[in-house]
Amino acid sequence: MRKWGRRLLWFGAVMLLIIGSAIYYRLPLAQYLLDQVADNLALPGFSAEVSEVSHREIVIQKVVVGIESEVTLDRLVLSYDLMNLWQGGELAVDLDRLSLWLDVTGQGPVLGSLDRLFVSDGQTETQSSLPILPFRPALKINDSSLQIKTDLGAAELPFAVEVRGHSEDDVQGWVSFEGGHLADYEPEEFYLGAIFSSSDLQIDWDIKWQKIGLSGEGAASFFLDDPGLNWNIFGDITGNIPKAFLPLDIERTRMKVNLDGVGQIDVGESQPSKWREAVNPLMLHLGQATVNLTANLEAEGQLASGTRFDGQVPLKLAQKGPETKVSLGDVGQFNVTNLSADEVIPPVINQMFGASLSGQIDPAETTAAFTLNDERPVAGKIGVKIRGETPVEITSLSQVTGSVSQGYDQVELENAALDIRGKALELAGYKISDGALTATVSKGASESWRGDWKIEAEGVDNTQSKEQADYLLKVTQGTAGGSFSLDKDKLIFSRGEGQVELDKFEVPDVIRTQAKGLLSFKNIESEFERLPDAADNAVELRSVSGDFHVKAMKLNLIKENKDIIVSDLLSNLRGREGDKWHIGTTVSEIELPDQKLKISSVRNDISTPFFQPANDFDVKALILDSRSEANIKQEDPELGLPTFIFKNETSGSLEKTALSADIELFEGTQLLNLEGDMNLISLNGDIEAIIPPVSFNENGMQPKILTPHLSDLKILDGSVSGRAEMKLDKGIPDGHGYLNVDISDAEINELPFKGLVGRFFFQGITEPVLPPGQKLEIAFFDSGVPISDIQLVFGVVPEADDFIVDLRTAELMIAGGNLGFVPQKIPVLADQKSVRLRVDKLDLKELFTLIGREDLSGTGQLTGEIPIRFEGEQIIIEKGALATEGPGVLQIRSQLIADALAAGGEQVELLVKALHNFEYTELTLDIDKPINSAAQVSLGISGANKDVLDGHPFRLNINLETKVEPLLEVLLQGQKISRGLVSGLLNK
Repeated sequence: MRKWGRRLLWFGAVMLLIIGSAIYYRLPLAQYLLDQVADNLALPGFSAEVSEVSHREIVIQKVVVGIESEVTLDRLVLSYDLMNLWQGGELAVDLDRLSLWLDVTGQGPVLGSLDRLFVSDGQTETQSSLPILPFRPALKINDSSLQIKTDLGAAELPFAVEVRGHSEDDVQGWVSFEGGHLADYEPEEFYLGAIFSSSDLQIDWDIKWQKIGLSGEGAASFFLDDPGLNWNIFGDITGNIPKAFLPLDIERTRMKVNLDGVGQIDVGESQPSKWREAVNPLMLHLGQATVNLTANLEAEGQLASGTRFDGQVPLKLAQKGPETKVSLGDVGQFNVTNLSADEVIPPVINQMFGASLSGQIDPAETTAAFTLNDERPVAGKIGVKIRGETPVEITSLSQVTGSVSQGYDQVELENAALDIRGKALELAGYKISDGALTATVSKGASESWRGDWKIEAEGVDNTQSKEQADYLLKVTQGTAGGSFSLDKDKLIFSRGEGQVELDKFEVPDVIRTQAKGLLSFKNIESEFERLPDAADNAVELRSVSGDFHVKAMKLNLIKENKDIIVSDLLSNLRGREGDKWHIGTTVSEIELPDQKLKISSVRNDISTPFFQPANDFDVKALILDSRSEANIKQEDPELGLPTFIFKNETSGSLEKTALSADIELFEGTQLLNLEGDMNLISLNGDIEAIIPPVSFNENGMQPKILTPHLSDLKILDGSVSGRAEMKLDKGIPDGHGYLNVDISDAEINELPFKGLVGRFFFQGITEPVLPPGQKLEIAFFDSGVPISDIQLVFGVVPEADDFIVDLRTAELMIAGGNLGFVPQKIPVLADQKSVRLRVDKLDLKELFTLIGREDLSGTGQLTGEIPIRFEGEQIIIEKGALATEGPGVLQIRSQLIADALAAGGEQVELLVKALHNFEYTELTLDIDKPINSAAQVSLGISGANKDVLDGHPFRLNINLETKVEPLLEVLLQGQKISRGLVSGLLNK
C-alpha cells in the first residue's frame, strides 16, 4: 500500500506539472495550432493573434487573410461554458468588424489572391445532410462590411448575420445588408435581407441607388406547407452587370428583370416539414408541379469594339403536371448599332444591313416544351425577323426536338429544322430579290446525323455592284438541294441536284451571254473529314463528284464582236484522295456564225493528281494530262472546206506543258501535226507545225475535197507538204514556215498541165506575209495552144482588209512567143483591179489558132500590151494593142469575110483575092471587151498582093469574130479562186 501510495503521489505531481504547463503555455500552444491549420488550408497572407484562451472563452484578434488583405477581422470571440458545452450547451461565436474585399472591375480576380482557394479541382464530396453538432452554435456578425472595388470607385456595404441551431432541424437565422456608400455617395435606399429556418426562406430587397444605376424592389418566399413546396416571387431589379462577370469582348451590360409568379410542388400524403426531408420528395414529384411565371428581360450594352446592343424578351413559364412550356408573352425585340466598329463582325453583315440592324422574335413561332417523364422529351422553336438600314429583310424559323439528359445538365438533340428566308438581300456585291435556305437533320445510330437541305434564290444580280467584279452575273432563279450525313469526323453530301436560269454572264472585255440559258446539275457528292487534333476544326476534302449540263447557250466575244453558240454541253467532275481529279466534257456542237464554223462531237478529258482546294493553293504545282477531239466544219460556201477531225493531247505542269495535235480529214488523211511546249500561265511557248506529204492521185484524194474552188482542178499525180515554227508570246502567235506544192500531172477545166512546182514561204501567223520571192512554175499547159515554161515570182502582204499581191515576174511561152504580166501590186479582194498583159514575139499563125480563127494564117510575130480590168466577175479590156515588128504575109481564106464583101463590086472582089496572100508592111491587132459584152478583135493591115493590081497597096480594118472568151475565162477562174481563198483567210 505504501508503494502504491508513493506511485499515486508521483502521478498526481506529474499531472499537476502537465496541467500547469498547459495552462502556462496555453496562448503559444493555441497560436501554434491556429498557424498549423492556416498552413494546411494554404491560406495566403494569413496572420492572426490569439489573445485569450480560458475555460469560458477564446479570443482571436487582428485576423488577416490574403496577400492584399482581402479578408480582415478585428475580433473573434468564442464564448462557452466548458462544463455544459458537450451536454448541448451554447457556443456563442461573435465576429466584430469583419471586412470582405471583392474586385468586380474585371482587371483582376474577383477574390484577389484568395480566388484560387475556390477553384474546383474537379473532385467534389457529397453528403446527405449537415452534421449534427453536440452543442448549439449561435453565430453573430456585427459591425461588418463587404468592400467592393468597382469602376466608379470603392463601395462599402455594411452587413450583419445571426444564425442559431445545433442541426438543420432547428437552424434559423437572418442575413441583412443595409445602407452603404460608394466613394462619397450613399444610396437613397439599400436593403437586402433574408430570413430562413428549417422549413422556409424569405428574401426581400428594396434598392434605389442612382449613382451606380442600381434599383429594384421585391420579395420572394419559399416554404414547406400543404401540399408540398409553395413559392411566389414578385419584383424587379435593374443594374449593371459587373465587368468581372462579362466576357472580354463586352465592355458593359445593363439589365432589368421583372419577375411575377407563383408555383407549388405537390408531394402527396407525406408532407415534409424540413428542407432535408423535402429534397427527395420534391425531386420525385416535379411532374406534379404547377408554375406560372412571367419574366420580362431587358438589356442594353456595348461591346469592346464600340458596337451597341439592346433588347427585350418577355418570357412566360407555365407548368402543369409534367408538361412545361416556355413562350413569349409579347413580341421580343433587339437592336444592334454601330456594326462597322466591330472587326469581328464579317464585312458582309455591314454590307447587307448597314451600320445597324433590328430584330423581332415572333411569339407565335417561339416556344419551348419539356415533359417530365422517363424519356424527358423536349421540343422548341424560335422565329426571328431581322431588318437593317437597307431594304434587306430576313426571317428564320428554327425547330428542334430531343431529350434532357438524366443529370438535367444538357439537351440531347434528335431532330432539327431550319428555314431562313430573305428579301432584297445584298451579299458580297450580289443583290438577291428573294432567297431561302431550308434544312432538316435527324440523329442516327451512334454519333451520326442525317439530313436534307435546299437553297432557292430569285433575282441574283451583281451587275450594279460598286466594286469592280471579275465577272457580271444575273440569275432569274436558281435551286439546289440534296442530303448530308455527319458521322463523327466525316461530313458527306449526297444526291445534290439543282438548276440555274442564267439571264446574263459576262467577263468584261472578254465574253458575255447573248440569251438566257439553263444550267442544271445532278449527282453532286462530296466527303469531308475533320483533321485529328486540329484546334480550328479544319477539314479536308476526301472526294467529290458531280454532273453538269447546259442545253444551249449563246455567247459573244466582246472585243472581236463574234458570236459563239454552244449546244448540249455535258461535264462531269470526279476527284478522290489518293487518286486524281478528272473533268470530262462533251459538247454536241459549237457554232461560230461569224466565221461560218461549226465544231461538233467535242470531247475533252482533263486529269491531275488529287489536291486540296485552298485559297493559297499554288496552281503552278498542277500536273495536267488532257485529251481533246472534235470535228471542225467550215460552212462558208465561198470556201467550201470539208470537215476536219481535230485531236489534241497535253501533259505536264502549267508552266511547261507538252502538247501534240493532229488535224485529219474524215477519210483519215493527216493534214497537220503540231508538237511543242507551252506555258499555260504566261501563254508563252514554242510549237512546230508540220504538213506531212499529202498525196493526190487519179483514184484517190482530189483538191475539190478541200474546197469547191478547186473542183476544176484534177491532180493525177502530186503532193503538198510544209512546215512552220511558231512562238507564242502571251498567247499571240508569231513565226515562219514554208509550203511545197509538187504536181507532176494534172488538169484544170480538163486542160492538162504538167510539172507544177510551187515553193512558198511565209512570215507571221495571225497576219501571214508572203515576202517577194514566192515561186510557181509550170512546165507545160495545154489550153488548146501549148503553153510552156510558166513562171511566177510574187509576194503577198496583208493590208487593211485585203491581201496585196506584189507581182514581180509572170511569164509563159505560147505560140512561139512570151506572155507576161507587167510587175505591179494587185489587191486580191478589191472589186476593181487592173493588170497589164505583155506580149513579146507571139507567132501570128499560132495566135489565129489560139483565138479560134483557123481560116486565118500568116507569118510574123506580134508584140504589145493588153490592159485587163476585173470588175466583180467581169473582165474588161480597153485598147489592147498588138503589132508586128516587121513585114510578113497574111493569108485570109474566110468565107465569112468573102460573103461580107461580095456586094462591093469588082474592086472588092480584087481585095478579097488580094487577101489570099497579102504581103503586109504593117499588121495590128486591137482587142476590146466592154463590160457584159463579147470581146471585139479588130485586125488592121497595110500592104499589097503583087498578083493583084500590080501590087496596088491596100489599108484595111477587119472586125474578127474570135473565141477569146475561154482564154479570158481561165484568167477569171484564177481570180475567183484567189478571191475565195483569201476571203476565207480573212473570215469574210
